Amino acid sequence: MASIKDVATLAGVHRSTVSRIINGEGTFRADTRRKVECAMAELNYRPSAIARSLATASSNMAGLLVTFYTGGFFGEMMGQVQEELDRSNKFLITAQGHLSADGEREAIRRFHDLRCEGYVLNSRYLSDDELRSLAGEPTPFVLLDRIVPGLEDRCISFDHTKAAKLAVQHLIANGHQNIACITGPAGRSSSQARYLGYMDALRESGIVVNPRLCVEGNYERESGYLAVQSLYQSSQPFTALFSCNEEMMLGAVQYFHEHKINIPDQVSLISFDSVGLCSSLYPMLSEVHFPIRDMARAAVQLLMAQIAAKGNAVNDVVIERRFKPELIDRLSVRALKK
Repeated sequence: MASIKDVATLAGVHRSTVSRIINGEGTFRADTRRKVECAMAELNYRPSAIARSLATASSNMAGLLVTFYTGGFFGEMMGQVQEELDRSNKFLITAQGHLSADGEREAIRRFHDLRCEGYVLNSRYLSDDELRSLAGEPTPFVLLDRIVPGLEDRCISFDHTKAAKLAVQHLIANGHQNIACITGPAGRSSSQARYLGYMDALRESGIVVNPRLCVEGNYERESGYLAVQSLYQSSQPFTALFSCNEEMMLGAVQYFHEHKINIPDQVSLISFDSVGLCSSLYPMLSEVHFPIRDMARAAVQLLMAQIAAKGNAVNDVVIERRFKPELIDRLSVRALKK
């Protein structure tokens, strides 16, 4: 493997000249720069990212904090962040929060130790106060799918309550009143917001909320299966089901198919969806779309603007920061006779 010394020897220049040209430092005659570039090409020399970060005090890396590495939702998030960073020739460093504030703090410390230029934080457990304190540090960051008062200019957010409300209102508009709900984990802010939307839709339509029609899941497929099983065991009648994420709805659909419960003749379904799973089922399910791909791209674009601004405000940069839900009506909701 060629070294910077080999490049310098072939180009007939000093090693420091090669280093400075690679790092964009100083000005050089066109023929000198051309000799170095030709030597690098001939030797197939690629500069060390670590060496360059030491020389330029810039790692050319950005960090991404996620809850898990597994699952379609987080896979989409990481894929879109990576794709957008590639456009800026940045390296991606990812870390899991391990479902705790301590895990998220450790991830951010790791980004700092690696001299990341900025972070995209899908933080679920750090408090608003701690994030506001972090904003006082020189390294910029963007919050993905979260709003923190006072940090609105750093936030890429989605109206989870409105999305859930739209979904349940669609069921109500089709004549459904006994509407079951598979919620997410009670401790998650997104779960709370979606459950609030479900309750708001019922109450505004004059429908009494029946807590026995709500079963808590954990955003994983098996919990959706078990939630529907629990609903039928409780003998609570329902004509429609709203799921607070697509993975849980997959589990629910599995239960319906195994027990020969017809969709939508016997039960109507609508779900949150972020990665297109609802459209891959049979029948294709109605959904409220959670645009995590677009949000992840916007988060990186905002972070790159922050890095370029070097501490100055970026409020004049045109980047969508507040995403709205979209209701997609398919074949899984039956209109009841009134």
